[in-house]
Amino acid sequence: MSWSEFYLIVSGLMTFVALCIAFPWLKRKNHAQADSISNTQIVKQRLSELERETNEGLLLESDKQSAIKELKLALVDESEFSSTAKGGASIPIIVGALIAFGTGIVLYLNVNQLTPMTRGQGAIEALPTLSAQLASGGSDLTAEDISNLTLAIRQRLRDNPEDDQGWMYLGRLWMSVGQDQQAMEAMDKALALSPDNDSYKIMLAQVLMTSGDITVMERAQQLLKELLVGQPENDNLNLMTAVVSAQLGDLTSTQLHFERVKDKLPDGNEVKERLRSRIAEMSGSTAGLIPAELASGNNNEPVVKTGVTIVVDIDPAIEKELPESGYLIVFAQDAQTDNRMPAAVVKMPLQVFPVSVMLNTDNAMLPQFTLDTLSVAKLTARISVDENVVAASGDFEGSVELDVISNTVVDANILINREIP
Repeated sequence: MSWSEFYLIVSGLMTFVALCIAFPWLKRKNHAQADSISNTQIVKQRLSELERETNEGLLLESDKQSAIKELKLALVDESEFSSTAKGGASIPIIVGALIAFGTGIVLYLNVNQLTPMTRGQGAIEALPTLSAQLASGGSDLTAEDISNLTLAIRQRLRDNPEDDQGWMYLGRLWMSVGQDQQAMEAMDKALALSPDNDSYKIMLAQVLMTSGDITVMERAQQLLKELLVGQPENDNLNLMTAVVSAQLGDLTSTQLHFERVKDKLPDGNEVKERLRSRIAEMSGSTAGLIPAELASGNNNEPVVKTGVTIVVDIDPAIEKELPESGYLIVFAQDAQTDNRMPAAVVKMPLQVFPVSVMLNTDNAMLPQFTLDTLSVAKLTARISVDENVVAASGDFEGSVELDVISNTVVDANILINREIP
């Protein structure tokens, strides 16, 4: 609906309401005028009768004058009553009109959709900039940015439900805030609209790999194998396939794809060591263990995962302000770049503090971006009323930075001591 149509409809409705209010008063006024004319005619007729009766000797002159005087007094009283009624009616009309207009204005200001419409238009205009930030992961996206981006993408999809890029934007947005199920659904829609888009398949496979559900991960493996048919030398695809195959316990596929990339991964790489250990576990031998383990003679000891043991506590100054129910979200980010994607994240219902939380490579959102890929990590503990990783007004948090040591679990302490405005 255009603005001109909107204003036309509103004008018509206002005119209709005004007529409904005015019609009874107009009708009453016409009746009053008709009654006044009728009464005047009756008085004139009576005066004529009095004159005729006097001429015929039926009425004395004194009686005639007395009757005429009474008629005139009655006519004057009626005129004064009509004037008083008209004057008294104008005040309720004016007061009622003022109340009606005032009520209408108050209701309009409270229920009109101009503010959401303005916000929606602004979000649509900012969509390219926010989408670029989302795609690059190079800037912080605030809760307001996420809200605006969601609004803009949904408006775009409402206008064009067949927009595959819009669905992929929405999927990546959900993925960035840890809403994997919604991300899968949106990316599935994008892929259904553009089934030959390889980048869509890769993004969907990344989300499917984090689900932990065997059926879902099998689909991720199938997608990656389809992509490898056309790109057999793609190292990223081979590594992702090796990781998901290891999660599924598919020894043959894990070995095949790991062999293609193992020499290209640096020594001590967490993913490389985990894959070697997993292959050894699945094959039932120690042949796949890393040389350092064989040299030390600790053949039966598992590889220590890179991680952090965090003790989270609350500043007494804000303890009374915490919500009665909610979630504790602990996550690690790269402290040396602007990438805000968590390398590891753990969510749990609120409980009695202090709380001990373990973050390691198993808590990664993406297999290729884990704690082992970081040199310095920014650890954040946040209390929120929902499970959304994105900071929102009213959340409480604390953070600390520390060096990450590969294949070592280090200790850290976080004090939640500030409220997000």
